[in-house]
Amino acid sequence: MKKIYVIALIAGSMLTAGMLYAETLIQAYNAASAGSGYDKLILLDRNTLYTGGLELSDESVCILSAGAVIDLQGGLIYVNSSASLDICGVVLKNGSSDDAALKYNDGVKSWVDHCTFFDNYTGLRFWQNADLKITSNIFSESSHYGVYAHEYTTMWMSNNDAWQNKDGDYRMFCPT
Repeated sequence: MKKIYVIALIAGSMLTAGMLYAETLIQAYNAASAGSGYDKLILLDRNTLYTGGLELSDESVCILSAGAVIDLQGGLIYVNSSASLDICGVVLKNGSSDDAALKYNDGVKSWVDHCTFFDNYTGLRFWQNADLKITSNIFSESSHYGVYAHEYTTMWMSNNDAWQNKDGDYRMFCPT
């Protein structure tokens, strides 16, 4: 009897593990608390589909996962100059039709690591005086650029892959 119970428990947990749940990114943000030096530490479950965008102001945030998908549904994650966002291990898709999946405003200092940007207008966009580390990401199938940066930024890029971004993989904006 004990063996049957254990087998049923394992089978039930395997079925549950294969299910995909849905939650908005705002819900995950609201449920997060402070941790590891961040005002909000958002831990995303790879078995949950997160939807919608997010705007950050006046706080430090970390979004951390091992493969969670964020379907932006035409929105974006926007980081104002008074905030910071370190993000690792997520897939960002279906971003804004005229902007970026992930956009950093002027003066932001952040890290983007091990993320996949797929089927967006532009994958990652950041403006002047931003200070970004961009490591081990994939930028693919954007209808504009994979990465779009302002000329006056500090960026450290390493081990990124970009392909099939319609207007180019990387673009530096140089105002005249």
